[in-house]
Amino acid sequence: MKTLTLFNLWVSCDQIMDEGLKNKAYLEGSRLKNAGYEDEVIAARLEKMGIPEELIKQVLLNLGIQHVIDKHNAAKPFYISAWMKIGLGVLAAVISSYLIPGQVTLPIGLIVTGIIAAVSTKKDML
Repeated sequence: MKTLTLFNLWVSCDQIMDEGLKNKAYLEGSRLKNAGYEDEVIAARLEKMGIPEELIKQVLLNLGIQHVIDKHNAAKPFYISAWMKIGLGVLAAVISSYLIPGQVTLPIGLIVTGIIAAVSTKKDML
């Protein structure tokens, strides 16, 4: 049976306050980041709220990482569709080479637009 001491109660209250402070810092930081503020402005506002410097650094780092992940996930469907265009173009080229040996205009257009879309989307993902 575990006994509850004053020290255990103090540590658990401290952990709860730390979690509350973390949540408050992340909520305020993400709100400001979504509003378009720079990291320096976010850090100043969090510091003004009484958030410790280490927690501010952690919040800014995690918000930056989350921003990159969100940007990558938003561009991923366009990147996949660009590769599908390239695949359809190659498939159409193979089929048209058997059916109409001299006609390759449509597949070249699909392949070229697919390559351009894949390259531009890949740049957006980075």
